[in-house]
Amino acid sequence: MSQDIYTVVPGSPRCYSCIQWDGVRSFDHEHQQVKVDAGSEGSCRVSRKMTKGSSHCEKYFPLK
Repeated sequence: MSQDIYTVVPGSPRCYSCIQWDGVRSFDHEHQQVKVDAGSEGSCRVSRKMTKGSSHCEKYFPLK
């Protein structure tokens, strides 16, 4: 379970950078970066299912 750093890009909606995804991650607001294992699963509040951080959906709400 290795964690990588990803930059939050508005045009690239991934679950690990959505406020509706309850997975293990840390967010650096100053640099707009997320430290997360993109392959890990977390609970999606929109679909109410377990989804991987690398997934994406139409109802994306970016971290701020």
